[in-house]
Amino acid sequence: MKKKSNYHHGELRELLMSLAVQDIAAGGLEKLSIRALARRAGVSPTAPFRHFRDKQALLASLAIEGFRELARRIETQVTRQQSLKERFIHLGEAYVGFATDFPVHYQLMFGAVLGDFQKTQELQQASSFAYSKLDDLLLQIVAAEGLDFDVKSLGALVWSTVHGMASLLLNIPSREPGTEEGPREAVAKLSEQVPELLSVLYEGVKAPKRMIG
Repeated sequence: MKKKSNYHHGELRELLMSLAVQDIAAGGLEKLSIRALARRAGVSPTAPFRHFRDKQALLASLAIEGFRELARRIETQVTRQQSLKERFIHLGEAYVGFATDFPVHYQLMFGAVLGDFQKTQELQQASSFAYSKLDDLLLQIVAAEGLDFDVKSLGALVWSTVHGMASLLLNIPSREPGTEEGPREAVAKLSEQVPELLSVLYEGVKAPKRMIG
């Protein structure tokens, strides 16, 4: 670790966030301690508070970082594809891939720890921007397919389905002993067939020509 006098502006903040992710992954949110992070970073106990007023602010910063990375991944994947179906599938893959690559961020973004996002403007903006990527694509699908859907209701359906896929992959071990055979096999299949299952979801979305909600 560097001595505290050797950190450049912003460098300590990034280090503390990285160490926080490691500690949460190892011991859970309850055991996270800003003082312990300071010791690991080799700085004074008060140094982290120049960047985060308290632990909740640190957790909110991690969630903001997560939403921005999720939006970046979705935008990168979706813009590379030609057809709306390909964009839809790759958006879902980007979401599931983000969850499995960044499980701590994902937990903070969609768990109950941070409460009402409206209390933190930057967090609210980051989450809204990430969600807008799904809304934008669904608007295109509804227009192109001539669907008589309420886009917000359709978004809730698609989001809850993809979110459920990601949560199952995170929370149910597919190959470890101790998990019931049925759920374990289902999650194993899910991990192997994410694009195919997203294709089924897309076809189901565009099949009916009636209003939802």
